[in-house]
Amino acid sequence: MTNSIKLFIISLLFSTFYFTQLYGQKEDKSLLYEISGNGLTQPSYLYGTIHIICKDDFVMTEATKQKFTEAQQVYLELDMDDPKMMPDMMKSMYMTDGSTIKNLLSESEYQKVSQFFKDSLKINIGAMDKMKPFVLSSMTLPKMLSCPTQSYEETFVKMAKAEKKEILGLETVDEQFGAMDKMGMKKQADMMLVQMVDNWNDGKKLIHNMIEDYKKQDIELLLEDMAKSKSSNTEFQKDLLENRNENWIPRIAKIAKEKPTFFAVGAGHLGGEKGVVALLKKQGYSVKAVK
Repeated sequence: MTNSIKLFIISLLFSTFYFTQLYGQKEDKSLLYEISGNGLTQPSYLYGTIHIICKDDFVMTEATKQKFTEAQQVYLELDMDDPKMMPDMMKSMYMTDGSTIKNLLSESEYQKVSQFFKDSLKINIGAMDKMKPFVLSSMTLPKMLSCPTQSYEETFVKMAKAEKKEILGLETVDEQFGAMDKMGMKKQADMMLVQMVDNWNDGKKLIHNMIEDYKKQDIELLLEDMAKSKSSNTEFQKDLLENRNENWIPRIAKIAKEKPTFFAVGAGHLGGEKGVVALLKKQGYSVKAVK
């Protein structure tokens, strides 16, 4: 897998962190949680990632390394070492209903978005006219950060290989893209291209604020900043976060019962009444922050 493709994948995953809003109850400041009880003979662990971050801000705590080593297998959102993942992703990146970026936008909107990509990213979107809007949008995230970047997911993949642990995914590429696609291509184009360009400076500031929240392991403050996104959308939030969280719970329960597992998903999935932490607790598990 080329570096450009890897960067696209982690940027794409990051979009689930950026284009959503959450409201939650106060939790201890932590990104790492122990899952125990409810019939589990050994604990599993849940870690909230940020899918792309500046290398200078990347931190891997000793507690995280220790719990990662204690687990027998690793589950990310996607099985990132599956040889079928890249072909499935390439297939899912394109609109198949005859839509193009140009016909989803008005002429003035298209010219504005096209010029932005050309000037800021050196990308000709005319050559990518059939790509889904959120795919194009995800390509702007490294530009927003403006720094050499690193991925927690990619780091966990390397750690798993070094420790000869199996890497698996909580969902398929089709499921993840399907959650994005439910909002429709027109809404994607409006929210993730037009609004993104119109609010570029605000979006850049918001992402940097969210990264600072993440570095503090302050999920509560992170949720507050997420709610400030001009791209927030209740229906999209439900499809992208809440429904996926609910789908993951029985899978996590089954997996954790079979083997002690290290789960790593976007931090935006952890908090709130419909977040993974709260949903696991509702199922009778003890979910405790690991300091």
